[in-house]
Amino acid sequence: MTIQQFMGRRLLLCFALTLAGCGGTVSDGAASSGSSNIAPSPSTVLQGVYSVTLQNKEFLSVITPEFDWYALYFERLTSGKPDIFSGKLSLGVNGLATIASVRAFQIAKSALPLTGTASISAATAQGYSVSLSGVTSALGDSLSFSASALAPTSYNPSTAASYADLQGTPSWQGSWYDGETSNLSSLQFSSNGSVSSVTSLNYCDLSGLTLAPMSGVNLFKVTLNIPVKSLGGICLRSKDRLTGVDLTGVAFLYKSPLAGKSWRLDLVAVDSAGSGISFRGDR
Repeated sequence: MTIQQFMGRRLLLCFALTLAGCGGTVSDGAASSGSSNIAPSPSTVLQGVYSVTLQNKEFLSVITPEFDWYALYFERLTSGKPDIFSGKLSLGVNGLATIASVRAFQIAKSALPLTGTASISAATAQGYSVSLSGVTSALGDSLSFSASALAPTSYNPSTAASYADLQGTPSWQGSWYDGETSNLSSLQFSSNGSVSSVTSLNYCDLSGLTLAPMSGVNLFKVTLNIPVKSLGGICLRSKDRLTGVDLTGVAFLYKSPLAGKSWRLDLVAVDSAGSGISFRGDR
């Protein structure tokens, strides 16, 4: 054997031993080291009350800790008659979110709720951008906009809501609206969040309304059972039903923009199909 052959075999042996001893470990270590340097994408954060002006009309939306999205669009000249939008958010990352089924309750267009979808981007606690598909405004305008959180001087999302905020005098003076009929009304609440006086809308008994503070946030969960019985006429919501109809939603308080008033209460509740009612009142 020549010196050249001996050295060649020795180099091959060393190379093989190096691969056997280090190959798997080095490869796994490199991959592990590389992956640990890649930061995960931040989850989308979106919760609170947001507002935007569209065509000189107010579009007010609220997102609950359960990722329910409700919106009131006061598109008509009478500010107490908003269209109602609702849906369930699916949060993504990097400020993205979607709503697979947006329900738009707009009597001016259809007696039944219309459905569409929504894509949300640039979402933070301070605001978000949204583009709705399949649903438009009652006037047929597309709905794509950026909404901003209410000013901290008007609404503090981290302040826990309480029953005491609802109680007291004077009562909440405002109007109910169900897509067809509006009704001026006053609301007073008992210590457990139920209404302490009978109120009705379009012959439907609304005395089953209850507001309960959501844990740790400045929002109230709304539950409303409209019984089969009617008040002086035919309640279309419970007509031909063996049991009453249940609606759920959200309510919140913020500084009233009206002179001589301190606080405003906005309330929205929808049934399983997205048909709903709203109340706006001040005191």
